[in-house]
Amino acid sequence: MSTPQQAHPLSSNRLLASLPSDELTALQPHLEQISLSLGQSIILPDELIPFVYFPLNALLSLVTVMEDGSTVEAGAIGREGMAGLPVLLDADTTPMQTLTQIPGQAVRVKAEIIKEAFDKDGALKKILYHYIHITIVTGSQTAACNRLHHIGARLCRWLLMSSDGVGSEELALTQEFLATMLGVRRAGVSEAASQLQDQGLIRYQRGRIQIVDRKSLEASACECYKVVKAEYTRLFG
Repeated sequence: MSTPQQAHPLSSNRLLASLPSDELTALQPHLEQISLSLGQSIILPDELIPFVYFPLNALLSLVTVMEDGSTVEAGAIGREGMAGLPVLLDADTTPMQTLTQIPGQAVRVKAEIIKEAFDKDGALKKILYHYIHITIVTGSQTAACNRLHHIGARLCRWLLMSSDGVGSEELALTQEFLATMLGVRRAGVSEAASQLQDQGLIRYQRGRIQIVDRKSLEASACECYKVVKAEYTRLFG
């Protein structure tokens, strides 16, 4: 469903906000603002990628799907990024799935349009090169995090990244979805979330999580959150 551009300014997405006005003006006629629903798949494994997406206040998940149907999140994409990077690398498909983790608004543009703009060697190319680097760093850090860090610290990291991605301290999330994204059983997520709530860091009720004490949540998160955030700040300010 399309909505008027002014309903949610393009500057909500940090990549689009980084573009000089002339490049954004040239791209703007091709941008379509859409609503994304919970669990909506926007990129399917091994299928042609027709659009790339710039979230405005939605949060997307890059998900690895195993043969038995089990899934683990490999990365999250919020207002600081875009979905559909394989298009820029001349790869029309990917074995990974991208779906909506937190519903909201996003801007999409046809794959061939963004690839053409990317190939012009303007500011967009430099910005997206930096973002490709961030994606590699995030993926590497996530792999290490899933192997080495306990669920409580990982949950703190994931909540902080999700909050940054949508620009809100309140997150619409279920324990089932959290378990899928973290690659653990629901009971493990429930126990970890209950501990955070008992400590006064979050408030959890009926599929919504409110970050109450962000400073303490950051202190309880594993190092991975700070590593990725610092690298993003270094490149994008």
